[in-house]
Amino acid sequence: MRLMLVRVRACPSAVFFTLFLSLATVLSSNADPDIGEEALRQIINARDVSDAERFDGLTRLAYLYRNKGFKRRALPLLQEARRLSIGLGDADRQRVHILLGGLLFDLGSYTEAQDVLQPLLDETKNKPSLTRARALNELAMVYGLTNNHEQAVQLFDEGIVLAESLGVPNLEARISVNRAKSLLTLGEIQRLSSAFNALDKLLRTLPSGSDKAEILIAAANVRRGAYWYFDFSPNATIKAYEHLIEAGTIAEQVKNPRLLSYARGYLGRLYEDDNAFDSALALSREAAFHANSVQAYESAYLWEWQIGRIQNKLGKTTESIMSYEQALSTLEHVRQDLIDGSPYTFHQKVQPLFTELSDILLTSARALPVGEVKQAQLSYVQEVLEQVKSAELQDYFQNDCVLPETSVELDQVEPGTATIYPVILPDRLEMLVSIGGTIHQFISPIEVDDLNSLVHEFRDQLQVDFGDNEYQEIGEELYELVIAPFEDLLARKNVETLLFVPDGVFRTVPISALFDGEKYLIEKYAIATTPGLKLTLPKPLELSDSNVFAGGISEAVQGFTGLPGVPQELENLRKKYGASVLSDAQFSMEVVAQEMASEAYSIVHIATHGHFDSNPEKSFLLAYDGKITMNMLEKSIGYRKYLGDPLELLVLSACETAAGDNRAALGLAGVALKAGARSAVATLWQISDAATVRLIDSFYVNFSTGKASKAVALQIAQIALIEDEDFAHPSDWAPFLLIGNWL
Repeated sequence: MRLMLVRVRACPSAVFFTLFLSLATVLSSNADPDIGEEALRQIINARDVSDAERFDGLTRLAYLYRNKGFKRRALPLLQEARRLSIGLGDADRQRVHILLGGLLFDLGSYTEAQDVLQPLLDETKNKPSLTRARALNELAMVYGLTNNHEQAVQLFDEGIVLAESLGVPNLEARISVNRAKSLLTLGEIQRLSSAFNALDKLLRTLPSGSDKAEILIAAANVRRGAYWYFDFSPNATIKAYEHLIEAGTIAEQVKNPRLLSYARGYLGRLYEDDNAFDSALALSREAAFHANSVQAYESAYLWEWQIGRIQNKLGKTTESIMSYEQALSTLEHVRQDLIDGSPYTFHQKVQPLFTELSDILLTSARALPVGEVKQAQLSYVQEVLEQVKSAELQDYFQNDCVLPETSVELDQVEPGTATIYPVILPDRLEMLVSIGGTIHQFISPIEVDDLNSLVHEFRDQLQVDFGDNEYQEIGEELYELVIAPFEDLLARKNVETLLFVPDGVFRTVPISALFDGEKYLIEKYAIATTPGLKLTLPKPLELSDSNVFAGGISEAVQGFTGLPGVPQELENLRKKYGASVLSDAQFSMEVVAQEMASEAYSIVHIATHGHFDSNPEKSFLLAYDGKITMNMLEKSIGYRKYLGDPLELLVLSACETAAGDNRAALGLAGVALKAGARSAVATLWQISDAATVRLIDSFYVNFSTGKASKAVALQIAQIALIEDEDFAHPSDWAPFLLIGNWL
């Protein structure tokens, strides 16, 4: 567990400087440091410049963007520079490959980064050079972020020896800091102590300048992590203080406000660690001032966030909330560029900001008397939760346009439906329950690690029938935490449908399988989920007026097992609802894309293997001759939402997500949005063909009467399986989720 904590708490700041340090050394030492973005653009776009000048302008502008956190903007510049380098010689070609490899690493494209960097290592084998030393450093970081830390340390070791032999102490120091970070993550305490000793000797030899300041800041962050997570002696933090004070002095001397903001900000964090809050607050404010003075928003929001956190510890709740709000406002300048590509950055650098603000708001709301002020506070919490859920989906799909242009408000939700936000906080679970436009607040004390373990165990017990009832015991524990606190309220308000906006680990399990000791939750309420209320537009759909496209694969293809129940599933749709059907070899990528894009269909039903991954590029639906990716799904169906004619219902009857993978479950939760559909029915895991055919057929039959909403239709279908001893175990009925529009 402690190793995991190192990555979550110690890495974000250290990672930034590790990557920043690795890039700067590749830039030409003769470059004018004062030339700005506009001047570089003029060089790049001028007609009368040479390829060499344009190449230099491209790489330097890419560095400037990456330095500011705008990594996605830098990518096409380096790709063009890579093209130009072919005619410029080995030195420029190698230089741009190192830059590009580092940038791809920043963007979370680890395989692509390795593909760019590995050939450089092969090319320079037995050829000691700066190029090899830099490539070793970059490739080692790729291995580190893909959990191959021992291999990373080996490459760092070679890079350090090579940099030393070449007489490049700054590069040697950079690689040494990166190596220390990998040793920290590995928990190699003895080797880390030796690494710190060697690094200290090296730092004393470095000339004063921006390079040294950057290295000192990165080293301070690694030392702080060693103290907090592996009980290093207090000397580790003393050294961290010294590093940051020296870095700040250097930054002032070279007149670099951005570097000065980092030195002051991280120094403020050390004072915060020591509960010296007044000093911490003063340093954090200075850091925010320097960052904002040069529009370094990627760091400014960190210090504004830190200010809010310190103010909260001082009991200054109103000021704290204002600082958090300022941090969120600043973050919007760079949020998309900051999180682009990396599967870790959002949860390390963005989500905790929203979570901490929600925690403060909910805590202060508890002390308010019932009335308009309390309702306004809780409504604001809901708004914050909606913001983070929208941002999370944008991050997952790497697409701002995934969000709908119109949305629902609380007062638009019809009577009889309760909207429930479970909010997972470090020491408790809070539920915001909205019924009839009024928001109610409920609390269940539980540590976040205990809650996560309980939910993960619940998923494991649900997915496979082990022949016992342990899943009901765990389901009852979760019921007491999640539902019991407001069950009386649901009864008083005659609630029939529960609309869940799940948080974190709750996305990985079917809420319908919670158990009250006698009944499952689905036996008491119709249930739907949505990735965010503002991402949902409720609108009834008449199946009798709908045209249906249905397709799927029953044969074993591309290494996937056959689904023998698919022919019956598709035939039922053809006979009862006149569905246009494509099966097996007919279900090819090209034909399916054409059919799904047709505006003639309001319902699309896909009966084939589907996989949702933590990386959306690896999520797919299986076609006979290939894989339909989420981007292909968006292109074929999703464009209809821009024409004002979105798909009403997308049904995926054989998809799955990995147990315990919150990010993959987020992809499933957002599939309706990606496909531009008002709602989706999909599965968290695959179930037996017999159960699938029966449940799907029952869902459509119930829905086709026109008397049941989609949520109620699915509820009736699931209850029918519960009442059949052959399918009573949740593994057969629980994984089906209704996502989005529940009417």
